[in-house]
Amino acid sequence: MNSFAATLSFAFLLFSGCGMGSLYGPSYYDETSLGDGLERVTFKGGDHPATGDLCLLRCAEVTRQAGFTYFEVVDSESGSTLRHTGGAYPFHRHYHLDEPFVDDIPFVTKTIRMLKEKTEADFAYDAVEVERLMRRKYEIK
Repeated sequence: MNSFAATLSFAFLLFSGCGMGSLYGPSYYDETSLGDGLERVTFKGGDHPATGDLCLLRCAEVTRQAGFTYFEVVDSESGSTLRHTGGAYPFHRHYHLDEPFVDDIPFVTKTIRMLKEKTEADFAYDAVEVERLMRRKYEIK
């Protein structure tokens, strides 16, 4: 094998793992138990329209992992977090830029009540169905 082919093979192996790890890519999620079937699920990252759907997907996963079948959203919050990152250009020597770069990071937080059975009086999501639909919509395996 010549050196070009070896380098190309190494580059392929190096980059073939990029973006494959987390189900949600570079995004971030977190859950906090609030006691007795209540859970607070936060999803940060992605694009604004998809962030809400991916938070709903995570709510369905949390519900199923906890042994429940349905969940109700009892509170929901969404918005953006601005992250400032400074930078330095080579021609500025040791001086940082006066204006930082700004990243707009969307987030959605949902407080859910997990249920074993669906009640007639309240609206509840079927966790299996939500997970199936969101995975198909975003082509997530």
